[in-house]
Amino acid sequence: MKTSKTLRSFQISLQKGQALLTAQEYPWSVLQVIPTTPADFDRTVAVLKKRGIVAHHDTDRTFCIIHLTSGDHDGKHPERHFAITQDNYKQIIEDLKDTMAQAAVWYETNIIKPYKILENTN
Repeated sequence: MKTSKTLRSFQISLQKGQALLTAQEYPWSVLQVIPTTPADFDRTVAVLKKRGIVAHHDTDRTFCIIHLTSGDHDGKHPERHFAITQDNYKQIIEDLKDTMAQAAVWYETNIIKPYKILENTN
């Protein structure tokens, strides 16, 4: 993963049994964690890429991340609204990709890795 200029934080929640990561700052993305297996990883990512942007950890092949929404979340948070224009859309896409890449690292570091440590101590 490349180094980011902006450090983002995430809140994790479960909704209908699915893990969601919400960025706590711009672009305020809501991202879904998609569990997979190392054997199915490439196929899962290929299918999801047909629907949108997919992020994943550099070495962990047990999950990937998809984008659900960003910004004001359909008017629920009007203070988070940002306009997408011909002048800024490329930067917004880069910010989104960066947020998703950080989410993959965050999830592996804060959720997967501690679980593996606990699993190995039992």
